[in-house]
Amino acid sequence: MTMWTTLGSALQPVLGLLDRHVPSAPTQPVKLPRRITPQPPTPRERVEEVVDRLDARKSAWTRMPCRERAQLLRRCMDSLMAVEEDLARTSTAHKGSYGSGIGEERTALLPVMFGLAEYCAAMRAGGCPQPLSLRRRTHTHPHPGDKGDKEQEGQWVATVLPSGPVGLLLPGFRGEVWMEPGQPPSQGQVYRRKAAGEGLGEREGGVALVLGAGNQVPVVALDVLHKLITDDEVVVVKTNPVNDYIGPLLRKQVQRPPSGVDGGSGRAFSPLVEAGFLEFVYGGREVGELLTHHPKISSVHLTGSADTYNAIVWGGAGVDGRTPLSSTKRITAELGNVTPYIVVPGGDWTADDIEYHASSLATALAHNAGHNCNGMEILLTDREWPLRPVLMAALKAKLAALPPREPWYPGAREKYDRFMARFPSAERLGSSLPTSGPGMSGVVPWLVAEGLSLDEGQLQNENWCGVVQEVALPGCGGDPERFMRAAAHTANTHIFGSLAVGVVAHPRVQAAHAPAWDDFIASLRYGGVAVNAPLLFLFGQPALSWGAFPGNTPHDIGSGVGAVHNTLLFDHPQKSVLYGPWRYYPRPFWLVDNRAVGEGWLLPAVMRFVRALADGNLPLALWWVTVAAAAALRG
Repeated sequence: MTMWTTLGSALQPVLGLLDRHVPSAPTQPVKLPRRITPQPPTPRERVEEVVDRLDARKSAWTRMPCRERAQLLRRCMDSLMAVEEDLARTSTAHKGSYGSGIGEERTALLPVMFGLAEYCAAMRAGGCPQPLSLRRRTHTHPHPGDKGDKEQEGQWVATVLPSGPVGLLLPGFRGEVWMEPGQPPSQGQVYRRKAAGEGLGEREGGVALVLGAGNQVPVVALDVLHKLITDDEVVVVKTNPVNDYIGPLLRKQVQRPPSGVDGGSGRAFSPLVEAGFLEFVYGGREVGELLTHHPKISSVHLTGSADTYNAIVWGGAGVDGRTPLSSTKRITAELGNVTPYIVVPGGDWTADDIEYHASSLATALAHNAGHNCNGMEILLTDREWPLRPVLMAALKAKLAALPPREPWYPGAREKYDRFMARFPSAERLGSSLPTSGPGMSGVVPWLVAEGLSLDEGQLQNENWCGVVQEVALPGCGGDPERFMRAAAHTANTHIFGSLAVGVVAHPRVQAAHAPAWDDFIASLRYGGVAVNAPLLFLFGQPALSWGAFPGNTPHDIGSGVGAVHNTLLFDHPQKSVLYGPWRYYPRPFWLVDNRAVGEGWLLPAVMRFVRALADGNLPLALWWVTVAAAAALRG
């Protein structure tokens, strides 16, 4: 524990006391989604021009010294500050707002600021930034279930967060990147090779295609940065027609702000666009096919579904008897996941603990109307745990207090209706909304199918909307170790996907059953594991890797292949684990019903805190984290 995390932890009781007495910010009015006209498709000749221009600049990017890259990224931080409110307001108009104003979409931009700062630090370190610590796991254990075999002894684990004064913002958190067994914790392979004079021939570099996610701005932004910095390629982004309004806000040049106003001369990534290393195009399948098969495109990264991946790699045909596109281009993908959350029984839960973790679970379901690959779809509980009905009642009470939302993502309403037909007795929850007015017919309640058995659950299809199934595992009798073994087996073998899993476990359970707890975390064959925090928070810490657990193939792609984020540039990440505190004060800013994130200073202050740290300006950083803490008390 560093000086900063020690100080942050010492302040937690004080913030908790203040949090009980400072009145909350007022609730913002509900605003339903409105349709935003998509961008016109980029003409074929313009697409060809973009690719040719990027291809001509790939060598310049590859040869650019790390210090100059750091300068570009630092300029992007200013540009992001200039546009973050416009991005949040535009995204909110498209998705709707349910009590916190633009807060939910503004919070989603924090990972981009953290990512820019961390990649900037990585470049200043020559592509090999130092982790906080390294350790090796010291014993073997079997994976429960049939997905794997024994871990190799000595697996490397790097602690990567919270770094420095970020410990003031995130006391009690610890983030780890676990390396693939048998691999070293090496970093920045591209930069090591360049330092050794390798890979600098006439044809160095490449043009990467990022097929942008349609659900979240930070997914697109962080994918771009990963391809630029980690893979050392210039990038063309084909935005998803669902949210292609983000393209102009990420690239478009605007006038320099007046003197004294925060921000740079462009929008978000305009420094990279102006330098010729990044460009955006628009359109649907036709533009996507042109780019994925373009001879000058060397790699493709996509976020979407397995169907989208198979259409690109296999041409929409079966996977047998054809040569996949991945044989000629490197293709990475972050795909779907039926995301489970596992509640481990045991420990002395207070009423406040129940309330806190029910809020966290409700956020895992409700955030972005459930249109997240890390959104909670399955809740695994111990059927015999005495507190199970208490926690379920608290979760349903939280959902009952949240405004129901309109599923805005294409196809989500159909999935919702199929779930309702499959589980007609699912409980319908949500606070009241006006029953008339434009578009009100699209609002649907949260659905909770409670007390299901494994046979009754729908565990293989991602629902991608505001529904959750509680699967109560029998035969564990409230015993933490028996349940952890059963839950890991269930998650690994019965539930589709290997992207991410959430865990809620009392600290006393973790300590009292330390070997079994360590085996449990290690046995979860998921690329991301979040303990006592929503998975959206793990996603929002770009120092951690994000992607499916290694092992998928083009023939059986599952949740995808490859990892992004990973801003410390580890060469062989297997999974990332985020450990959160049992309680965090003030009320966490990532909760969907935190009203302080809307129009106040909380999120702008956090962004300025991150930027000040990137500049090494500690006094200014301390000022902004103090402002953020004061604003957070109104949550």
